[in-house]
Amino acid sequence: MKNRLKIVSAALGALLFPFAAHAGATVLTHVSSAIGSSGGLGGAGNYWSDMVFPVYTTAQDGWGWAGGAGGVQGSRAITNTGGNATPANEVFHFDIGSAVDSLNASYGAGNWTVDNVTLSFNSSYATQNNSRFGVGSGTFDILWVENDNWRQSAGTPTDRQLNPIYASSQTDLDVWAGSSALLGSETFTRASTTGYVALSYSLSKQQSFVQDILSASATGDKAISLYLMGTSDTLGMIIFTGGQAQALPTLSFDVIAAPVPEPESYALFLAGLGLMGTVVRRRLAA
Repeated sequence: MKNRLKIVSAALGALLFPFAAHAGATVLTHVSSAIGSSGGLGGAGNYWSDMVFPVYTTAQDGWGWAGGAGGVQGSRAITNTGGNATPANEVFHFDIGSAVDSLNASYGAGNWTVDNVTLSFNSSYATQNNSRFGVGSGTFDILWVENDNWRQSAGTPTDRQLNPIYASSQTDLDVWAGSSALLGSETFTRASTTGYVALSYSLSKQQSFVQDILSASATGDKAISLYLMGTSDTLGMIIFTGGQAQALPTLSFDVIAAPVPEPESYALFLAGLGLMGTVVRRRLAA
């Protein structure tokens, strides 16, 4: 009887091992990808970042701005003139294709996935010396967008060229994005009137977002695009994109082994548990 129970126990252990191993998945490596600096590139077709507006502004800005900083702000954010800011959202473009190619070479395509995905950037509590930017506490959403074919360009009053659109809802955003996924709803609190602040936000592992990362390649779709949408009028959050010697916005994640077994194997595992339970009961009753 003891030998029979040992056999059943060993078989159960073999079935349980993949699940236990995944539960405590080891981090294989860590990846960080920063945008390229857009300092001084306002109106020059920059594709690393874009501060997008709901209205055409000046010949230099057009539908968006890409300088040493961008921002997410509402109509009640306060500028250095004491007036209200033009609402704006921010878009980032991360080229991760080469990094993904390297991961596939090291671990094998399909054998790894991502965890602890984070967006980080530097901001400032201080009112800027540029009336383009407003300050104030408020809320914003972080969204993954499918459309990577964009760049900041001056355009004309009637032609956005490749500029992302300004949107105040995910439904409106999808007109330009094709599809999107909400990765987080966040709050920015202006804690003082001076000083820089490093901000970091954990991103939800939505399937479309994760798949976009896993399928990136330097020879194909190499980019991940994130859209930061203001959700309150009082928000005024500057984001440095190449100015004042501040760190660039960065997308980072841990690389872990892909889940094993797949859902079909999990069903088989449950069936196996039931079968072995039947065997144990029969042996004990014998």
